[in-house]
Amino acid sequence: MDHASHTSGIARAIAIVGLKLCGIFVFVAVTNPNALTWPSQYIEQGRWLTLVVYLGLWACALTAILIAAFQVNPWVRSFWAAIIALSSAAGFAFYLVSGVEISMFDIASLWAARHELGRALEFYGSAMAWSALVFLFGFIVIAAPSVRPGAPLRRLLRYLAWAPAFPIMLFAAVIYAKDGGGHYGMSMQFAPLSVAALSGARLATKATPTRERVTWRADGRKIRHVVLLVDESVRGDYIDWRPGNPYTPDIASLKDRIINFGHAASGGNCSSYSNALLRFGATRPDLMHSVASNATIWDYAKTAGFRTVFIDAQAAFLRGPAKLQNFMTPEEKREIDSFNAVEETVAPPDLDDRLVDILAETLKSDQPTFVYAIKNGAHFPYDRGYPSTQQIFRPTMSESARDDGQALINSYRNAIRWSVDRVLKRLVDSVPLDDTLIIYTSDHGQNLSTTALSHCSVKNADPREALVPLFAITEEPRLRERLSAGAKTNWGYASHFSVAPTLLDLFGFKPQDIATKYGPSLFEKPEQQAEFTSGDIFGLISERVHWNKIDLSKSYMERESRKDAF
Repeated sequence: MDHASHTSGIARAIAIVGLKLCGIFVFVAVTNPNALTWPSQYIEQGRWLTLVVYLGLWACALTAILIAAFQVNPWVRSFWAAIIALSSAAGFAFYLVSGVEISMFDIASLWAARHELGRALEFYGSAMAWSALVFLFGFIVIAAPSVRPGAPLRRLLRYLAWAPAFPIMLFAAVIYAKDGGGHYGMSMQFAPLSVAALSGARLATKATPTRERVTWRADGRKIRHVVLLVDESVRGDYIDWRPGNPYTPDIASLKDRIINFGHAASGGNCSSYSNALLRFGATRPDLMHSVASNATIWDYAKTAGFRTVFIDAQAAFLRGPAKLQNFMTPEEKREIDSFNAVEETVAPPDLDDRLVDILAETLKSDQPTFVYAIKNGAHFPYDRGYPSTQQIFRPTMSESARDDGQALINSYRNAIRWSVDRVLKRLVDSVPLDDTLIIYTSDHGQNLSTTALSHCSVKNADPREALVPLFAITEEPRLRERLSAGAKTNWGYASHFSVAPTLLDLFGFKPQDIATKYGPSLFEKPEQQAEFTSGDIFGLISERVHWNKIDLSKSYMERESRKDAF
């Protein structure tokens, strides 16, 4: 072979390999739109170990894809091409439809609604078409032949023929260890398979209950408008009620107008689980069954004649088309009369102000209305949640070069002052409360540590992760009297598990009906001390709920020194 032919052959081989690699890159990039979102968040939050693990999982996935794509045996290559393309197409289709990456909870929901498959395929036809194109393109770029490698590489690839199965098992192990979570941002080429494998194994051994519909009748609502305002990451003991205090002075000035139930326990220590517990009215004695089968709070509200409204001030961070989070499904969304996702164009410090604007406009209606609103609150990274001009407490995390516990607390206090204290004062000033009740709480608390998760711990969760505020605001005299009596009775016992029966009472359902299914409301004293859950609450991984004790009479406030603070 002359030199020109040899050079031409090398150039041709490089072109073939390069074309195949470009095709793989496009395939992976298109099917993983959130892949770069998570590393940027981990960097902002200083979660370096999580970042390393995340990048390691992605390195494993990419290596496995290349091993599959360059297998010499066409049957082996085609086998893995079909598997990887199928996983990618299924995961991408679900993302197009729902706006979120598929989870074990979603698979369980889809299985329960499998009788709707025909109508779903008809309704989501365009997403299915894109999914088919993804499958076809993925199969072609991976199964397409490439240049024949040298003997040593051929032997290595033959030994590694089953290597692409490794990320499927690895991802499944991570999801299992995270009680059904931990898969977000992972490669679509393998993660949906891992989720499906775990879900399939669980569904084969666990019956999935059907969500109930409301059959009770409401005999008279207690007030026209009911608002459940769920903040983000607000620790109960960071609300300071002392007049003139520097931390939450506006809330302190409203003390006489607020019915304070004191420190309360959130249902879970992670946003998704906590919000699900509230929306589905889960009960403590039968948590896993109740959270999966109870009628939604929307169904109760609509049955009682309320218009249902959802406001999500965190939606600006959700890049998917459906803007669904916290285990909300398209089926649940259809129960909501007005779905309001705050626009992506709104800057983080202004998100809760936009929520107040939407809420104030909504409550102008004479029609009875139930609003479930999610604030942006004190979501980490804390310094992004308030303007730089509002660095009241310093140094902040963005100013401190050291791993400084006090800077962390300062940033958190600034976020609380701007997004909680100021916003709640603005809300009270914007909304007529003579025929409106606002129940305010947070989805979970925060463990303000530089060496531990702030929340969402699964095993041995710190109580501060679930320590939340709980109070009510209304000017309706009879309801104020009932709530004030309930606050005295509930002091030191309040929890999220009392919220759903309280809402049902306000909607006008009969107390004897509520008592047959739910625990005590905020008008009654619970028999049990407060506890909170951590990790999986749907029984997708195991039948055991992680219950954690919390002492609501105790102050968990961090001390000034880093040694004692955490």
